[in-house]
Amino acid sequence: APQPASFEALDISGVLDRFELVRTERVPERGLTATLYRHKATSAEVLSIDAPDENKVFSCNFRTLPKDDTGVPHILEHSVLCGSRRYPLKEPFVELLKGSLKTFLNAMTGPDRTMYPVASQNKQDFFNLVSVYLDACLFPRVLDPVEGPRILKQEGWHYDVDDAEGPLKYKGVVFNEMK
Repeated sequence: APQPASFEALDISGVLDRFELVRTERVPERGLTATLYRHKATSAEVLSIDAPDENKVFSCNFRTLPKDDTGVPHILEHSVLCGSRRYPLKEPFVELLKGSLKTFLNAMTGPDRTMYPVASQNKQDFFNLVSVYLDACLFPRVLDPVEGPRILKQEGWHYDVDDAEGPLKYKGVVFNEMK
């Protein structure tokens, strides 16, 4: 489906009836209005903030409570951005960094959550960023039975050897990042 040219062009028919309004709160000192919705089928929450700011901001956030200290949520954070159903590139995140008008583009893992925020002052760029990030979060290639194990080894850790006589070495994107 083509991306809308403006917020006004978004087709929201059949969308709002799937959510219940939880609450709306004005924050006068910031000049904004925050509205919280809950998806009826999944209980997923959507927070909409109407603010007088040129930046358009979007973030997919997930609770990722770790069972231990092996770094699984951080590895999954990276793995989710290694392609998706609509964007089967090896590293769409890197492509976005090169060609977007973004004002913010990242992913981060905290002690109990993983966040995928994007921002842009350009509406068309914003819609593109949201499209890529939503598809990555909801339909990541890491779930593919063939690609998934390769992605997890690339992003987490794996054994590698430079020559047949040399020692095994640990390698991986998150492993190297956490040294």
